[in-house]
Order: sequence, then structure tokens, then C-alpha cells
Amino acid sequence: MNTFLKNILSSAIGVLLAGFILIGSFIMLIIVSSFIAIFNQGDKIEKNSIVKMEFNYPISDKPNTDPFMNFSPLGDFEPNNSKHLYQILKGINIAAANDNVAGIVLDLTSFQSPGQASIKEIRDALIIFKESGKFIYAYANTFGKSAYYLASVSDSIFMYPTGGMELSGLSTTTPFFTETLEEIGIKPEIIRHGKFKAAIEPFMLTEMSKENRQQTEMLLNDLWTDMLKDISETRNLSVQTINAIADNIIISMLPEEPVKNGLIDGLIYPDAFNTLIANKINIEDSDEINFISIDELKNKKNKSKNKIAIIYAEGDITGDEKNIHSGYTKILKKVLNDDAVNAVVFRVNSRGGSALISDEILSQIKLSKKEKPLVVSMGNYAASGGYYISCAADKIIASPNTITGSIGVFGLIFTAEKLLTEKMKLHFENVKTNTFSDMGELHRDLSKAEKKSLQISVKNIYNDFITHVANGRNMNIEDVDKIGQGRVWTGIRAKEIGLVDELGGLVDAIQIASDLAEIKDFKIEEFPKKGNGIEEFLKTIEETKKISTKSIHQIYLDEIKKEFLKMQGVQALLPTKYELN
Repeated sequence: MNTFLKNILSSAIGVLLAGFILIGSFIMLIIVSSFIAIFNQGDKIEKNSIVKMEFNYPISDKPNTDPFMNFSPLGDFEPNNSKHLYQILKGINIAAANDNVAGIVLDLTSFQSPGQASIKEIRDALIIFKESGKFIYAYANTFGKSAYYLASVSDSIFMYPTGGMELSGLSTTTPFFTETLEEIGIKPEIIRHGKFKAAIEPFMLTEMSKENRQQTEMLLNDLWTDMLKDISETRNLSVQTINAIADNIIISMLPEEPVKNGLIDGLIYPDAFNTLIANKINIEDSDEINFISIDELKNKKNKSKNKIAIIYAEGDITGDEKNIHSGYTKILKKVLNDDAVNAVVFRVNSRGGSALISDEILSQIKLSKKEKPLVVSMGNYAASGGYYISCAADKIIASPNTITGSIGVFGLIFTAEKLLTEKMKLHFENVKTNTFSDMGELHRDLSKAEKKSLQISVKNIYNDFITHVANGRNMNIEDVDKIGQGRVWTGIRAKEIGLVDELGGLVDAIQIASDLAEIKDFKIEEFPKKGNGIEEFLKTIEETKKISTKSIHQIYLDEIKKEFLKMQGVQALLPTKYELN
């Protein structure tokens, strides 16, 4: 709720507190930064340099150039230091090939998790890095389970002497609003098709359905098993041993216990850690270690005439420009029809959303794909609408940790007859020309005929969904229906049942695309095209100007509608956002 109010206040008064003051200094900063970037491109990496990866920044799939990403008039104006996944993967690969890079340090003290599948991709890239004979050390004050999963790839792991680590397995919690909504007089009118389509369960039940609990348990167990397998291989501990450690809460309480149990290699202070690194690369003074960031690793200029395009579809399918919207049809049409592009990788990281927008995007893919290879690379999520827009690809590649499937749809409309008429004592009179002219009015519940019409619509969209999947995956509609019904799968299971072709990450998808296009050398072009800093700044100012004409009350109501009513209508959306704690 604090974040919610903070966003409202930031939007409402941001232009008044910061706009004109920041324009001049920001433009100057952009110019200076551009010059610095140009000059730095020619810099050579010094011998025995160490790549320091701090992971104290957001990591997204697509590049984020919004300079006001971290701005709040209630706090400091911090620069946008976010990175995108391919940038990190490419940097690790360059570091492995550069003779002047001696190793990598993972500083995970302020770790921000990019999601299970993204961590898996970074971890796999680091395993390949180690094959070059170079070292990886990890350090943190404390280790959460995701940070430790990444750290476990290292040759050695160190922790602050009074720190702690937590490796207690995975869990996810679902809140249920049914009785709360009943108490305040709001009624969710629910239409769904698929016994596993659990997105609407929080509005109709007070506990998980048997089917939803079954799929959630399977999902968590699959993710945990994959994590255990990876940790087991790199730490030389059996899966059974790690599971026993996870069940022993004392290990999380005492810093010495992770050392005794083989999870980490030592408890040392940061200065001692730097001394250890200095000794590793044979220099006497740790202050002379040349730490470099992933940004400083540059590829040699690529003169290839071949091109592979990466199109990032990240976020819910809502129509919002910051997420996935109808405008993606124009991007897909342009890229797929571009003769200079040899192949396309469609990177999907989405829980789904609007069934209509999902269909628009899929239809454009089918219309424009023709003979050009199209490979889908699935990120943390590619579920429901996210799978809908993926199913027509030539190949689908998913991480073992990807959450996908959820082939199903539902309809959800909120009404407030009880709240408005019984609790608030309001009275309504309606005049209409036809039977269903007032369908969806907030002050009354849906009629049986209206519910029946919505059920027909939802079932029709579901049938379209499984037909598209059947055609795209060369399966029978009946077989798709059996693995559909809104059921969620991990990437591992999705491969077994035919929804995914291969397990791998973005780099693997790029390689498969190049193989399909029969090209060996190529350069990468990323879409949607990112605007420069000034363009993003002006866009932010324009958006804030629009908001500043509204009262705080209007902004508050708009945010309520956006956050709590955005699921209304027919949706192809993942049952829940799985926060793996």
C-alpha cells in the first residue's frame, strides 16, 4: 500500500517539484554521458581485470531507457541503472573470451532477483564461463535462496561473519477475497472454462481448489528439484543432504552452520575477501584490483550482413504501452517482412492478459511469418495469453524454470448491487431500448441470460485457443484440451507433453534461429526500438502534465480501477503471479 500511495503522489506532484529544475541538468547529463560512452568504447581492458557483478539493479528482458524509472519526489533522483538479460549474457560470454579478464566476482549483498528462469540463464552462462579456466567467487552479507542458487555456481562462496543464509525450500501464498467482497457488498460475476483456471478462485472460494493445489504443488516441486540438482552438481552435495539442510532451520540462524554443512566456504569481512582476490591474481595490494562492470565489456564491431531480430514481449497483455499492447502487431509485421532480417527470436515473458490483444498478435504472426524462421524464447513466464502468442512459432524454447501453459480463459465482471442499494441506500431507475442495453451496469447483478451469453463467449474463445495450439504444435484438439483446462506447467513438463520443443535460454534460441536460417555469422537487432534519454524524458514530462490536471481524488480512483478492476472482461491470464518465497 505504501508503494501504491507513493506512485499516486509521485505522478500527481512530480512535475511541480522536479520538471523544470531537472530539464537543463538532465539534458546536459545525457550529452556528457554520450561523450563518455563514445570515448570508453575504445578503452582496452587491463590485464588481470575482475568483472564485478553486483545484481543490485533491476534486470528485465527488454532494455529499459526510462531515465525517471527510479524517480520519486518523495526521495532522491537516482539514475536508471537497470540492465537487460541479453546484455548480461553477452557480457559474460565476452569476459570468457577476453584474455585480460581473470575472473568474475558475484557481489550479492543487495541482490535483486530477476526471476527463476532468468537466474537459471545467467547461472548457465557462468558455467560456460568457468569452462574457460577462469574463476568465479561470490560474496554477500546474507544469502536468500535465489541469491544462493546463483552463488552456488561459484568456485568459492564467502559470507560476512555475522551474516546468515536461508535455503528452506519454495512456497507461494494466495489471498482469498470472497468473504471480504461479500462483506462490503461487491459481487464478482465469474465465468470460466477449464477446471484448472484458478485466476478467479480468490473471488469465489475461501481456499484452494483440489485441482489448483495439485498443479501448484507440482510446479513448486519441479522448480525446487531443478534448483537442488544444480546446487548438488556445483557444490558436490547430494540432493538428499541439501533437502535435509533445508528442513533444519537452525542452519539459517547460525553463520557457522552453512560452512560446516558445505554450503559456503568461509566467513570473512569484505576487506579480507578483496585480499583473497588479490592473492588469486598475484598482486600485493587489494586496492590495485581493477574491477570492471559488465557494461565495459564490448564486442568487436560486427560487420556481418546477416541479422537476427529479437522482439521482446514482456509484461502482462494489457494494452498499456509499458507492457504488451496491440502495437506489437506493427512491430511484428515490420520485422517479419524486413528482407534484411534472416530470422526472428520472439522473447516472451508474460503471464498473459487480454484475450483480444493476444489474438491480434497471434494473427499478425501467422499472417507475416511466411518462410522466415521464428523461434520463441520463453522467460520466467509464458503462460495463458503468453502461450497464446507463442504457439505459432517454428520452435519454442523454454527454461526448465519457465512457468507456461495455462491454456484457458475466464470472464470476470464486478457488480455492486448490495453495496450500492443495501449498504449505501442508493436507488436507481433505468430506461433502455433493448433487453441487454444496460448489461454490465455496476448497480445490478448479471441476469441468467447475460451469464449464459458470457459463458458461450468464454467457451468459444477457449475453443479458438486450443485450436490455435493444436495447429501450431501439430497436435489433436482433444489432446490439447486434456493438457489445457487452464493447467500450469513448468518448462520441464511442457517439453514432455509437447508444448515446448527444447529446454534452454535466450542464447540457445538465438543459436537455433541461426541454424534454421542457415547462417553462421550474424548481428543482433533488438525491438521495440528504445528511445534515447531525451525522448524518454519528454515523454515522462508529457505524461506527468496530463496527470497534473487531475485532482488527487481522481488519480486515486484511476489507480484503484487500474489495479483492482483490470481483470474484468474475457482474459487469458495465468492463475496467479507465483511469488516463490
